[in-house]
Amino acid sequence: MNTERGSGAMVYLVTIFPVPDYDEYTAQIDRSADKFARLGATRQWVLRATDDGREVMNVFEFPSVEHAKAFLRSPDIDVPRFLDSLTLEIYPTFFLGEPTVVREFPPAPPPEE
Repeated sequence: MNTERGSGAMVYLVTIFPVPDYDEYTAQIDRSADKFARLGATRQWVLRATDDGREVMNVFEFPSVEHAKAFLRSPDIDVPRFLDSLTLEIYPTFFLGEPTVVREFPPAPPPEE
């Protein structure tokens, strides 16, 4: 399915970075859930790397680009301070985008052992 740019589809804010302690990081995320919702986030996915349990990818869903930008600028979240608390020397890149191509595939059969 193709969607046209600016079609009113949700937008996604994505970043990938290492965390010193995955369990503490997810606890921090849990404690911030109400703030995220107040700032317009409608969903969040946290993905953990299969080859390095300290690397995470965060995906936040927002109803608009304006909501996502406000989220990044909000003193309630204070993204730079939060990232400093993770002892990141270089801030991760944030990707803000909207779906332009979405494909669904039939389930794959289980791999043979």
